[in-house]
Amino acid sequence: MPGTTIAVVQMESKLGKPAQNLRRAEHYIREAVEQHADLICLPEAFSTSGNILEVADVSVPIPGPETDFLCEQAKQAGAHIVAGLLERGDDGKYYSTSVLAGPQGTLLGHYRRVHCHELEARYLSGGTQYPIFDVEFGRIGLMQGYDINFPEVAREYCRRGVDIIVCSALVPEMFAYVANMRLPVRAVDAECIIAFASGIGTNLYAGFGYMGRSQILADPLFLEAERFDFVDGDERMVDLGKEPGVGVVDIDLDRMRRYRTKATLSGDLKPATYWQLGE
Repeated sequence: MPGTTIAVVQMESKLGKPAQNLRRAEHYIREAVEQHADLICLPEAFSTSGNILEVADVSVPIPGPETDFLCEQAKQAGAHIVAGLLERGDDGKYYSTSVLAGPQGTLLGHYRRVHCHELEARYLSGGTQYPIFDVEFGRIGLMQGYDINFPEVAREYCRRGVDIIVCSALVPEMFAYVANMRLPVRAVDAECIIAFASGIGTNLYAGFGYMGRSQILADPLFLEAERFDFVDGDERMVDLGKEPGVGVVDIDLDRMRRYRTKATLSGDLKPATYWQLGE
């Protein structure tokens, strides 16, 4: 069956060792290429880890050497690559940003995480846009770990017909239960594929670990309609747990688009004001 092969990379990024982190990412990108990945997804802040306390020192410009690295990797792989970086903006502000590199070795665009936790907001600014990227196999939207708490993000991408949402993440372990619970809900909200590429390891400065659980999910309503052997819970087509590595899924996006055309729930949505909902 023809399909699009999506790979999520789960890796530990070491604080203060950006060159080592790039080499580690290159190793996993090659592993994904060996499995014929069309889209390779890396975690949030993959080159630095989540060192926002020193964001002025560790953040990077976009474009810059890190995006040059990703573009070269994408060209060698003949694939699209999404990765998260701590960005030093031209406006003097700092962002947690996801970038998309294409197989021609070009930087196709970026997404600045819109939602920031109140503690992060002391160091990071939030973006204001949800860019859409049309590539040869479909339409890609980007988000990051904290965004999964807000259904509005997924619904906006659903409204605009996104096929795959790539969520680069670096979620503290104490929020793992809630994050893992919300991910399949967001897949239903968005009626599409979610590739959740999550970091692991420990933030020594902050004193906590990261959740891992990198996964690739689909709307279970779509899977139930398309797979006669679908079992509740199988919407997580890949789940890497806490171990480093690469998870790969091949999925027929054309079948998903046909399903959305004939069986989407969006047509049943009726406009309502808040006072009507409260009655």
